Amino acid sequence: MGDNMKNHKISSGLKGLDTILNGGYPAASPTLIKGGPGTGKTVFSLGFAHAQLQQGGSAVIATCDESPERLVGYMDKFGMQGSAHLASGKLLILDFRPNLDETVVGEYDLSPILLRISYAIEKSNAEILVIDSLQNLMMGLGVTEPRKEILELFDWVREKGVTTLVTMSAAQDGLQPSLLEEYAVDCVIHLSQNLNNQLMTRYLRVLKMRGSAHGSNSYPFSLNHSGVSLLPITATRLDHRMMTDRVSTGIPRIDNMLGGEGYFKGASLMISGRSGSGKTIFANTMAHQVLQQGAKAIYVTFEESESDMIRNLQSVGIDLTEYCDSGQLVIHSGRAIEMGLEDHLITIIDLVDKTSPELLVLDPVSALIDMGSSQMVKMLMIRFISYIRELGSSLLLTELLPDASDDYSELAISSLVDTWFRLRQVESNGELNRLINVVKSRGSKTSNQVKEFTIGEKGIVIEDPYIGEGNLVVGSAKMSRVKQDQEEAERKRFELEQVEQALSRLQTAYESKQRVLGAEFESEKQELMRRLDELKRQAGQVTGLRASMQEMREE
Repeated sequence: MGDNMKNHKISSGLKGLDTILNGGYPAASPTLIKGGPGTGKTVFSLGFAHAQLQQGGSAVIATCDESPERLVGYMDKFGMQGSAHLASGKLLILDFRPNLDETVVGEYDLSPILLRISYAIEKSNAEILVIDSLQNLMMGLGVTEPRKEILELFDWVREKGVTTLVTMSAAQDGLQPSLLEEYAVDCVIHLSQNLNNQLMTRYLRVLKMRGSAHGSNSYPFSLNHSGVSLLPITATRLDHRMMTDRVSTGIPRIDNMLGGEGYFKGASLMISGRSGSGKTIFANTMAHQVLQQGAKAIYVTFEESESDMIRNLQSVGIDLTEYCDSGQLVIHSGRAIEMGLEDHLITIIDLVDKTSPELLVLDPVSALIDMGSSQMVKMLMIRFISYIRELGSSLLLTELLPDASDDYSELAISSLVDTWFRLRQVESNGELNRLINVVKSRGSKTSNQVKEFTIGEKGIVIEDPYIGEGNLVVGSAKMSRVKQDQEEAERKRFELEQVEQALSRLQTAYESKQRVLGAEFESEKQELMRRLDELKRQAGQVTGLRASMQEMREE
């Protein structure tokens, strides 16, 4: 749908609903909000009026059910500043409640009511009209088949060019699609309630929107202290803004396992493990690191109260008291069975919108299975993770795995997260020891090593396991093997020293023998040289004597 059509919409004041309606309610047209008792029709309409008043506009409310005083009270109760808006003159409330004691006789004309509404609109310069509710208005007219009056009302709205919300009750067991009012308006929103596991959840569905695309699914919402909270996670497109900044986990050796600098800001992470494997302490260590950097964090726990969690963490050197007192850390605790799955997520999103945290922790996310099937949880988590990523916040989930397995996951949402840690407990030498490894981390050069870790007074300490022949040795068995290795190394060192000493002695003996043999060689050599010289001298004398005798004979 192009921008031209979106310009003919007026914001509902609920960003999730604006997404579903592709921009908001159709401007200068009637919208019907239909639902059974207690579905929130009046609160929806009051919230729309409040949103326009907050933007500097004006609104007229025609009440046909509650008294004006009660409507103003409702607005004040939900933080919509009804009394202030009424005193400013920007909000006008017309009382059209039917008097059941009166009997209408003769042919009825809608004109006097429209005249009063028109005057109020002109007086306040309002662009917004709320009629609550349609059937009570028709009841006040004494009309049993109000086809003509309904068409006249909606035609008047279009002529007047005022954006109008009309509420109407509907049967809880059906949408009643054949009624005239649904065809006469430009937009129909149906509100319903569903009871599942003894917990009630409200849903919204857009049945029609003339000239515009819109969301066609059922979307959960809740009524709380601020009015209507809608789960604004309707988009699942994979076009999120990429973030390159890194955040430390608070454990340097874990940072190293993620490439040396920690995880990406705005990433989604999950820590999976059985009960007692250390998931909560890991999650709080990472949250504590974020808090120490001056950023905000929200910690949602489904298993511990705030006071219990703070006390328990102090035993491992993590003190969150000052961060809670300053409002830098918001801890939201509550059992999963207290409300429906959708209401939990809506409550969490409200906290995120108010706090704008750098890190949101859900501990454990697997507790939500108590409120719905794993398939339903996964479907909602796809949208929830997408929504948190769009805000630029990091999301850390802990997942409780069944006691019988370190691998089986009931949620099967590991493919949705960017970084996944797996914690394991292995029994060795009569004790349980903890291990951690990084299963995956998108965009990071991760370590494929399994590390042992311990939890003590100073928190988590990462250690290297003993790598034996084809298996890992941890805990006291590792200490025993390390001691054996040290003893073996000492024995080898002693043997090495003995061999080196023997080699040294042999070298010394060899050199000593070389010196003795050298001296004997020189002595014998000198004696032989002396004898050689003597023999040469004697031979020379004999030769000379013979020559002298030869000369004498020749004479």
